[in-house]
Amino acid sequence: MKSKIIFGVWLYIISDCIIFSCLFISFLISKHNFIFYNKFFNFRIILLETLILLLCSYFTNKNYKFNNVKYCYLNLIFSIIFIILEVKEFYHLNILNFNYNINNFFSNYYILIFFHCFHVMISIIYCLNLIYLLNKKIRYNLLNLIFSLIWHFIHIIWLFIVFLIYIKL
Repeated sequence: MKSKIIFGVWLYIISDCIIFSCLFISFLISKHNFIFYNKFFNFRIILLETLILLLCSYFTNKNYKFNNVKYCYLNLIFSIIFIILEVKEFYHLNILNFNYNINNFFSNYYILIFFHCFHVMISIIYCLNLIYLLNKKIRYNLLNLIFSLIWHFIHIIWLFIVFLIYIKL
């Protein structure tokens, strides 16, 4: 039964890889049609977001090894901080009047970043579930393994986003 659940999680991750790859291709096509594609991003915030997700991955590994609720809380706090920073970035771009209906570049950018944020929000809900189970003294190694797989997938996707969107090629 455990191997079937892990196989299902891997199928989910593969299907998300296909969706993200289609979004990346669409973004890369639109990126070449927009000259100023990396002139308005705040790279300090992007570095901070990357470090926050790296910390979340570290806490996920610690939670998987030691099954301790404090790592879930830390992961939860940093995930929420990441979402807040992304919302701040969306707000900043909106203030500059770079919203999703300006051109194809921004519509693809917003879809890609929002889809990633949606996955972070799902991981927050999953983390809340783990906190509840750990506070009830219920230990599920399988749930920790699934959370670890999904969280590392989210972090890898963020690294792809950083290299394909924010870093000038």
